[in-house]
Amino acid sequence: MNIETKNNEVKLTLPTTVGVANIDSLFEVLNQVRASSGDVELDCSNVSFVDPLGMTVLAAAIREALDEGRRVAMPWLAKNTTSYLERMNFFVGLDIDGVDLPLNRTRHDQSANLLEMTRIVDAGKSEAVADQLSTAIVSKIIGRGPKPVNFHVPDTEYDQYYRPLRYALAELMENALTHARREGAFNSSVWVAAQYYKDVQTGGRVQVAVVDNGCGFLATLLNHPALPEKTHDAAIRTALRPKVSCNRDMGPFGESVNEGVGLTTTVRISKATGGAVHIVSGDALLLEGSVAGAKRRDQVRALHGQWGGVAISATFVCQNLPSINIADLLPPVEPSKQAKTPVALRFDD
Repeated sequence: MNIETKNNEVKLTLPTTVGVANIDSLFEVLNQVRASSGDVELDCSNVSFVDPLGMTVLAAAIREALDEGRRVAMPWLAKNTTSYLERMNFFVGLDIDGVDLPLNRTRHDQSANLLEMTRIVDAGKSEAVADQLSTAIVSKIIGRGPKPVNFHVPDTEYDQYYRPLRYALAELMENALTHARREGAFNSSVWVAAQYYKDVQTGGRVQVAVVDNGCGFLATLLNHPALPEKTHDAAIRTALRPKVSCNRDMGPFGESVNEGVGLTTTVRISKATGGAVHIVSGDALLLEGSVAGAKRRDQVRALHGQWGGVAISATFVCQNLPSINIADLLPPVEPSKQAKTPVALRFDD
């Protein structure tokens, strides 16, 4: 990684692929962006591809720098990459220097056709965003939107793709919004983006990224009895255990009201389609699904960089989505929480 400092300004070079393919190099750069105290120049002369994980973590890091009153420049960004990022709403709300954006362009709402990046601050909007992105993705896969509601003839083709994607997106965002704002990180946000990539052999694949700039898994689970050791590596593995990862709602005595299986099941959905999941928290990276049958402890390694929140990228192979039955992938219900047979009352004379 090239780093130059001058007059309290840091100059960094982004990798060729800004995303999971160069995940270590990407987070090394972003770690420097967040750790510096002066203005930032991100040399984009090598950049040729940006995936959803890349654009979301980059937007989160830049937003943090701008909120601190620092200036950020992205010189030498290729025209076609600039156009793609602009179409994906990457520059919305980000005052970035050195980028040649089109002036006075009339932008039409393409949210039903494109999988644009969205920053979520209000937790109440996560469900709407999940609906919007899932609808856009499925429309890309099958070439149309949902048919008008007909309870006599359900839209089976559409639903088979929509349901697993909608579940995964909603759970990833809900988990992010919940854990990110703990431990004093009340002003954290969540960035989400998704992209459909054509592939004749697999029917295409979808990559979804959900990123927050909050406290991270270790801070969330620091005092959890299931955490074997106080490391980011152990925190990621613990967060993926059923009944641990979510804990969205707490009862009056601190008990978990939510079952906490959303993140676990989302990872299982991705793997069941033949996809993979990347999870970054602190200085640890988990790559789930890369090696069949590999134990989870062997899929977590040290990250060259670091991230103060949680960054997740999940891919789904489209042709296998219709075969997904979410109920089959859910962890077993604990005996104490299974529905009990109602007691039959007798009123004998």
